[in-house]
Amino acid sequence: MEVTTILYLGSCTRKTEEETRQKCLERAVADLLVKNAHRFVLDSRDHRDVHDRRTLQRALGYRPSKTELTYEHLNSTAEPLLWISDAVGWCFGAGGHWRRKAGLLIDAIIEP
Repeated sequence: MEVTTILYLGSCTRKTEEETRQKCLERAVADLLVKNAHRFVLDSRDHRDVHDRRTLQRALGYRPSKTELTYEHLNSTAEPLLWISDAVGWCFGAGGHWRRKAGLLIDAIIEP
């Protein structure tokens, strides 16, 4: 299976963690639309999923009917592809040896 791993990195120096996440999510949606993606699965954060849904609806605007991009929040145990992003993200965040290993799997790093 072909998998593309792109890291969206944001800085929380001037924004809250939630604001930073939403900025990264907004950029990810724009990139997915360019790639004509059909499915976007996010790891559920329970009651905080509402922030993601708001950002996704704003980012898609009128486009949901013009694209086939659907999105959903799932528990990370329910979607095996989330395991890849969790592992790569953890390795990158751990730094050192782990970051170098993960670097082989990362196609791009984007700082919105």
